Amino acid sequence: MRITVRPMSNSDNIEQIADWFQSIGTEWLLGYENHPRHRAESRQHIEEWMHGEDGRSCILIAESHEPDAANPQTIGFAICLLREDPNTDRLYGTINGIYVSAAFREQQVGRTLKEAADNWCRDAGAAYMKAHIGIGNEAMLRVCKLLGYQPRMITMIRQFD
Repeated sequence: MRITVRPMSNSDNIEQIADWFQSIGTEWLLGYENHPRHRAESRQHIEEWMHGEDGRSCILIAESHEPDAANPQTIGFAICLLREDPNTDRLYGTINGIYVSAAFREQQVGRTLKEAADNWCRDAGAAYMKAHIGIGNEAMLRVCKLLGYQPRMITMIRQFD
């Protein structure tokens, strides 16, 4: 299997990416319920980030090229964002979501997407990258450590009813 990564285009299945993006929230964010409003918001965000008119966002699509398949299969994505550090006025990169289809996990797809996202952010002007990783996502923790990320802080959430 050969994996390629490219920017998302209008010909990609926005609904599929929005569904996958929403599943990230459901899996890692406390109180993020599978609600139609969240689905509509996810689709809207995907469209905004895909077009990235200010040059500060990009969605990268991972595709699998199987020898017997006529067309590549979309197997994941990474949402790249540039933000301004309020303390230094420098741009930094962050990934607002990375997803790999369950059938393709543990096959270096996440690492390939992470490296491509880091490269996009650096090439777009980021001075450094920040990574926010959900508790229990040991695979992405390993990838970040392999790529040279250093832990800086832990975010904790207390849910009030």
